[in-house]
Amino acid sequence: MKKRFVYHLCLLAFLILAALGIYLTGRRVRLSYADQMQEAAALHRKVVALVKKERLARGYALVPEDTLQIGLMGEQITPITTSLGSLEAKRTAQLPDFAALCVRLFHEAGVQKGERVGACFSGSFPGLNLAVLCAAEVMGLDIRYSCSLGSSNYGANLPGYVLPEMIQTAVQAGYLSAMPQSVSMGGTGDEGRNMQGYALEETEEIEAMKLRLEQEGISLSAYPDYGENVRVHMEMMGPVKAFVNVGGNILGLGNEDVSLGFGQGLLKPQEPQIKESSGLVERYLALGIPTIHLLNIKQLCAETGVPFDPVEVAPDGTSPVYDSRNYSKAAIAATAALFCGGLGWMKVGEKRKKP
Repeated sequence: MKKRFVYHLCLLAFLILAALGIYLTGRRVRLSYADQMQEAAALHRKVVALVKKERLARGYALVPEDTLQIGLMGEQITPITTSLGSLEAKRTAQLPDFAALCVRLFHEAGVQKGERVGACFSGSFPGLNLAVLCAAEVMGLDIRYSCSLGSSNYGANLPGYVLPEMIQTAVQAGYLSAMPQSVSMGGTGDEGRNMQGYALEETEEIEAMKLRLEQEGISLSAYPDYGENVRVHMEMMGPVKAFVNVGGNILGLGNEDVSLGFGQGLLKPQEPQIKESSGLVERYLALGIPTIHLLNIKQLCAETGVPFDPVEVAPDGTSPVYDSRNYSKAAIAATAALFCGGLGWMKVGEKRKKP
């Protein structure tokens, strides 16, 4: 029995070492559409630089926590802050590599030029929202989307310069083509009921924000019935080839946050049980529509090669997000053959020992 255990242990060690060797010797191969990814990253830099300039012009200095000085991070707490957020994730979500990643995810979802995609944006990650729009712009996609104003810490939570205005800045400059079809308050009930301004009964900045948006032609939608809210937005987007959810907007995740367990990036096909409380992520998955979920930033970076909370911004086209990894088929076959041979040898040895 002891010898058998030792043999099994040796085979397991061999398998682990062989797998590690195959992984380490795998070759990074540049994706065939990497140039398009790099074009999206370059556009993202231009858009963000323009947004940063407008932000400063409106009197909002960059926060010290934005160590990369990119300019999309809001403040820790403002009247339109709805929840807690990860500081490291907010710094990372500003990177132009995410625009490149969105191009890659659209390609992996099978979306082609001219096709329509739908999206739901939370104000918590302005960098990711702009990344999706830059990817769609470069790929020539027809994007229909909604966005919300509420944001967690360090997101687009500056009442004097909110997410749809950031997008409007880029559209007016000719960098982006599509404004949101719908803008809501976000937060609890998609009506902003958990915003700090309402909680502290200090609503002056919130009301000023609403009035300014109305004057800019950006009207706010509100649907007290959650099921109606979801249905209206699905009708607004119409038939889509893929759907993207950014952040933790209740419209995207649903009233029960079931979607949080689905993973990140391009989600695997699933058949969730649809209820009245189900959000857009669940509903598009149930329809068999390729669905991209951008929320768990640290895990998303680990899976895709985007650097997490780097000390500096890498030049476009240099991070692993632009590459696939090729492994030696011969080495994999040889490892499998040796492992199976070892198991077979052990079985033969055991039979010979039996009377």
